[in-house]
Amino acid sequence: MKRTIFSITAVLCLAASAHAEKLTIWTGLDGKELEWLTQTAKDFSKTKEGAGVTVDVVVVPYNEIDNKLKQSAPTGTGPDLLGLLPHDRVGALATAGVLEPVAQYLDAKTKFDLPASALDAMSYNGKLFGFPAFGEAVAIVYNKKLLPGGIPKTWNSFISTSQKLTNPQAQQFGFLTNITLPYTVYGFYSSMGAYVFGKKADGSFNPADIGLGNAGAVKGAQLLADMRFKQGLIPAGAEATDVQKDLFTKGKLAMWLTGPWDIGDVKKAGIDYGVGVPPKPTGAKGKFSPFVGIQGILMNAYGKNKPKAAQLAKYLTNAQNQTDMNTIGGRIPVSKSAVRKLKNDPVVAGFGAAIAAGTPMPNIPEMGSVWNPWNNAISLSVKTANADIQGLLGKAVGQMVTK
Repeated sequence: MKRTIFSITAVLCLAASAHAEKLTIWTGLDGKELEWLTQTAKDFSKTKEGAGVTVDVVVVPYNEIDNKLKQSAPTGTGPDLLGLLPHDRVGALATAGVLEPVAQYLDAKTKFDLPASALDAMSYNGKLFGFPAFGEAVAIVYNKKLLPGGIPKTWNSFISTSQKLTNPQAQQFGFLTNITLPYTVYGFYSSMGAYVFGKKADGSFNPADIGLGNAGAVKGAQLLADMRFKQGLIPAGAEATDVQKDLFTKGKLAMWLTGPWDIGDVKKAGIDYGVGVPPKPTGAKGKFSPFVGIQGILMNAYGKNKPKAAQLAKYLTNAQNQTDMNTIGGRIPVSKSAVRKLKNDPVVAGFGAAIAAGTPMPNIPEMGSVWNPWNNAISLSVKTANADIQGLLGKAVGQMVTK
């Protein structure tokens, strides 16, 4: 999810003592989520562990955090913590030697409250490098007024219902999603048997085995092309996320495949909505299995006060603060106890089901070479009817440097 960020520094004066400890956290958050982080960091000083601690919350452009950390950490000028960062950045940063393993700072109670998938996502080469906090995956957000029966249970009925509710001339649509973005549509690909990287015998990713050009990937891409060119869904121009958000919040879109980051706007618009997962596509090998992203707090390997930084990280990611962040920004907690508190929340339940059925994005450095070629191939595969999908995907895989 991309955000427009501008650099600011929120300095929290938490103790008058001249000997107060100081911690710094870099973040790419903005708006209400930044306010939450700032206030929660301030609240840390009121705890036993945080007494006498000053926390600087520094906003760094989201797409600059990695490089800035690599440059500043070895010189001793980097932050103590980073958050919230997605788990797919862990591999590259750990390989660069700027992340601190954090398993030693997690007690048994904390580990028990976190699902294995979240801990695995934040791990690289058998070491845990982050404090998991939130998960995300795309799911279908639907308008209950337009779809009182909920999401259709079979693929045929899903398509036919979407067609009945689609009238481009009246700007009415049954189903939309950004079919040009790999992250958004991966669930369709994976259901057909595609995968990003295969696995070695020890369970680690094998970057030499790329499954984005196999028969399942071709079927997944064809499924999306058929939605546009054969079934009359998702016309050109309607794949833009901003367009889809505008349509849904105006009550002109029945089903929208998107993530929890858009729920705030849906609620603000007063739409009576539900959240669920798409049905299994016809001919699929498995269920819709979207990418799962885990966001958490990472620690600088060159930090000067790692034990205290770990206490702050644990506080920011505890069950209560995960619950509070959900209320503010709609993020989905990974804490088991937080999820239990929110079990009646349709957002947590719906996106939680998608997360449970999903596949964590690979977090190895080689993933960086995958996105651009894959994105170009997917965009071209739905640009014109009868595109050479197999050729496009094969070319893309050839451009992915994973050695």
